[in-house]
Amino acid sequence: MKHLKLLSGTAVSIIASSGVAQADVTAADVWQAWQDSAAAVGQTLTPGSEQDSGGVITITDLEVAMQTSSTSVTTVVPSMTFTENGDGTVSIALADSYDMNVSLRPEDTDEEIDLTINVASPDIEMTASGEPDAISYVYGAPEMVFTVASLVVDGETIEIDAAVTASTISGAYVVSGGDDSAMTGDFEAESVEIVFDMMDPEGGDGFFKANLTYQDMAVVTEGAMMMLSGGATELPDMLAAGGSTNTKFTHGPATFDVDFRDRRDAFKLIGSAATGLFDVALSAEALSYAINNTDLQMTMSGSEIPVPELELGFGELGFGFLTPVSKSETEQDFGLEITMADLEMSDMLWSLIDPGDALPHDPATLIVDIAGKGNLFFDMFNPDSMMEVEADLPGELHELNINQIRLALLGGDLTGEGAFTFNNEDLATFDGLPAPTGTLSLQLVGANAVIDNLIAAGLVPEDQAMGARVMLGLFARPGDGEDTLVSEIEVDGATGAISANGQRLQ
Repeated sequence: MKHLKLLSGTAVSIIASSGVAQADVTAADVWQAWQDSAAAVGQTLTPGSEQDSGGVITITDLEVAMQTSSTSVTTVVPSMTFTENGDGTVSIALADSYDMNVSLRPEDTDEEIDLTINVASPDIEMTASGEPDAISYVYGAPEMVFTVASLVVDGETIEIDAAVTASTISGAYVVSGGDDSAMTGDFEAESVEIVFDMMDPEGGDGFFKANLTYQDMAVVTEGAMMMLSGGATELPDMLAAGGSTNTKFTHGPATFDVDFRDRRDAFKLIGSAATGLFDVALSAEALSYAINNTDLQMTMSGSEIPVPELELGFGELGFGFLTPVSKSETEQDFGLEITMADLEMSDMLWSLIDPGDALPHDPATLIVDIAGKGNLFFDMFNPDSMMEVEADLPGELHELNINQIRLALLGGDLTGEGAFTFNNEDLATFDGLPAPTGTLSLQLVGANAVIDNLIAAGLVPEDQAMGARVMLGLFARPGDGEDTLVSEIEVDGATGAISANGQRLQ
């Protein structure tokens, strides 16, 4: 779905082409820019001490705090220096490590969670350049480690070993000032490892363990900072104030190992993937999301799985959508993509489904790609707006384009495409739904072979199979190839007529 792709370049190319590095910044410019950026996202910066010795600004015990209705985050950085290099750039040095304290007080529960995360980045190097209202930063470090130092839930300390380690990191980002403060940047790491190990807080021998590794990780971000200092403290207000964010995360070879056990249940999952992608964007107009893996292999076992081990493999597994999020009287784009290509199952699982080995065990594929236009009657992230909707439907559907559907399974291959428009003034012809007009074209290759295979496997009785063949005959006609059926489904919204291959069905 090309319109779901969020960013076509990298932040480095943006920085290189912006020309900001040709101007000069001072230590005072950079320190002021940090304070302005913090204010733009609702943070407060409170130095323990601040010293300007002419070209070098030294900050000690810098407290960084942020508060929302249910969350507070406080960090104290022991030391920070901004040093002018004499060439229009400024070097920034941070303490090797510092703690981040997070307090969660969910409004809908009485639960209290206090979390402390240690951030360690020894030998990190950062340089700022550009001009005061558009500063670019380039950084790198041999390693950056985020470690859970403590976790307290409702006053009880939870024993936990959790850390994220990024090795050989580098990155760059640009912060542009003004009322529409924006940041664009990228991050790369040769490898990232996530480790999580927690025993059952209620005692016993239960546990939850996870180990994930990623190679060649890259993250590209772009967004307008949410002007919290202007009073926007909740998501609807942030978006209304112009806040937006785009994030694209990709990685190379990855492995995962998850193990869980409690008093009644157990579950274990191990696997790998060749590549992966996570792509999300949010603004006042739309939300888009995409996740994808290639050459994904999984092995599962557990108390709820009816075989000792369940093995699955996918050539590609992905999901994505695009949806409007705000109330509007004008048409907006939406879309949905599902990709499950070349699914293969282990012989052990096939033995449960097909003990007589009568079915073809070819890889299965499911693809759904649809797009269209519609509009909402409410703001998705505003509960009050949702409650104000008086109509039976939450919005209007104007167009639906079926770019591709495909289901290949058990020797059969169903494909289709089509397009429909909708009359939102006519909610009577189709019982409360806007009247559609359009055509859906379908082709099924191997229909009779699938039915024969299901009969041979004992999954479908002969008399039911005969009924299925009759139904296929009503909706489809023979195609050009062997064992091929085609069908042209037409809907006339003006009359309510539905026909298949010219034969009236309704």
